[in-house]
Amino acid sequence: MCCCLTAPWPAADGDIPHDPLCPQAPCPPGTGAQNNPANAMVSRYDYWQLNEHRRRSEELGGTLLARLIRAKMLAAAVVDSDQLSTDVVTGSARITFALDRQPAETRVLYHWSYPDDAHRRLRVGSPLGVTLIGMSAGQSSGWLDGSGTPRSVHVLSVAPSAP
Repeated sequence: MCCCLTAPWPAADGDIPHDPLCPQAPCPPGTGAQNNPANAMVSRYDYWQLNEHRRRSEELGGTLLARLIRAKMLAAAVVDSDQLSTDVVTGSARITFALDRQPAETRVLYHWSYPDDAHRRLRVGSPLGVTLIGMSAGQSSGWLDGSGTPRSVHVLSVAPSAP
């Protein structure tokens, strides 16, 4: 997706084009259309939950997050849970990832209820959570943090669900 997330609609080839008004033109290496995780897969359940995050974000005035969620929903393939590979990030996965080539960290994704590991949780309804959901181990992507700063994330490993 475009690194600035102002182009939420897929082009004819399925990729989300770079927005010509983006201040990052062209997208920095490792972000935007050049590294769109077009093969992102989400379960029907996670897709429904993403839509709820989008709806709530719009109600609260979080337009950047709502755009990010909309772009993820448009780019992702939606499948039944039993069709997902075990290395795909889901809404309850324990994932190890690296941000901007920093040391790896492990977090537990969640939609609405906090996981037991309170210090290492990551809400799906956050810019990083939305970016990660549907990605696979070994995949990298660009994303915008809460202040709109372009960053990168690399998924190192995925455990199918939090213990």
